[in-house]
Amino acid sequence: MIALAPQAALATGVLGTLSLGLLRRPPALALRAIAFTAVAAAMLLSAWAPAETWSSLILTVDPKSVGWQYLIYLGALPLALWIDGEDDVLTALFLGSTLGMSLLASARNLPMLFIALEFMSLPAYLLVARSRPGPRGLEAALKYFFAGGTAGALFMLGLSFYYADTRVLAGATTLNSLGQAGAALMSAAALFKLGAFPLHWWLPDVYEAASPEVSGFLSTAMKSAAVLFLMRLCELAPEARFIAYLPAIGAVTALVGSVMALRQERLQRLFAYSSISNAGLLILGVGAWAAAGRSADGVGSLLFFLGAYAFMSNGTFGFLKHAGVETREQLKGLGKSMPVAAAAFTILLFSLGGIPPTGGFMAKLLLLWRAVDANLFWPVVLAAVSALISLSYYLGMTRDLWFERPHGPESAPGRGAPLVIACAVGIVLLGAAPWLMEAVVK
Repeated sequence: MIALAPQAALATGVLGTLSLGLLRRPPALALRAIAFTAVAAAMLLSAWAPAETWSSLILTVDPKSVGWQYLIYLGALPLALWIDGEDDVLTALFLGSTLGMSLLASARNLPMLFIALEFMSLPAYLLVARSRPGPRGLEAALKYFFAGGTAGALFMLGLSFYYADTRVLAGATTLNSLGQAGAALMSAAALFKLGAFPLHWWLPDVYEAASPEVSGFLSTAMKSAAVLFLMRLCELAPEARFIAYLPAIGAVTALVGSVMALRQERLQRLFAYSSISNAGLLILGVGAWAAAGRSADGVGSLLFFLGAYAFMSNGTFGFLKHAGVETREQLKGLGKSMPVAAAAFTILLFSLGGIPPTGGFMAKLLLLWRAVDANLFWPVVLAAVSALISLSYYLGMTRDLWFERPHGPESAPGRGAPLVIACAVGIVLLGAAPWLMEAVVK
């Protein structure tokens, strides 16, 4: 089926990687080529998906699912470039998780939504552990596993309540108390995956313990899939009362993430809380989309935000990998020792802070504008306050880069500067010409 060709390309990549792993010493270049080719082929094949909707009993491919697949592959492509090819299992886990996200984008009913959720999550737990071997990586992977297991249990319990009330697996028009409870439990699973307050306790430890490039993958591709997961629940349970609480949950999450980031000195932990804050904005956007009657404009603003965030987050974590820095203290003076990469990192920080004319500014403006259109005034105020708070640490890191003296010996830069620069160029283009995302939005 042409409609499922992207998933077939990723599955072929998994099988090819495991086949090479049978060799005593799998060629590193071949493994890296398979990872990149599989993700790039899936992205290209998505463009050839049929314009009309294709459906089966469990999967459906329509313009919205294709657009979401683009975002997932966009978030995954940098990790495909970063993989060093020394670990065939890590490469297979990465491609398997991406395949699960791709299936999630096309899930037609609640059981398939759960299967795809587990398909993308189970490889991700091991991906965290193998990306940075050691006690910290194992501890973070266990926390991630228990958080994901809790989310899966909540979803299955909610699904049983939902089915007991409605006797259908998708799109019930009326829900009684049992069905409402089931829908609320399933939404809690989606909020777990997004790291919404107060279900965010696992995320900072996982992002800090994983390697920077894997943290970038989790914060972009995985976040895109989690947002789609939440939107699918809103579509499959349109009468659920939990939908009305999403704007408040999103606004509080954005504020908590920004405030907690103020205290952080370790960079990956700081960007983890930044990711939580941005997840709050996305939850607010989903709530605004649902409150406005699930309009196409609301979907467009979410897609644009996630597309911009794929550049911003992958670029910032990529810079940490390239520069070999772990704390804010180590950022001092890098503007002089690696000026081009530091300039690209500065652009990404400005974009994360929502400073015009970057793509991050346009993304936040579009999303909050849709929330205002839906009359969600006080959640928008809280989200705006969180954005102002975040400027303190984004601008503070900029000061560290350019106006502070180096502290200690300089770290030797690694590979990856072209990727950081490409992300900075991409976010500038999105700010200057937001219509570049129009094809994906449609």
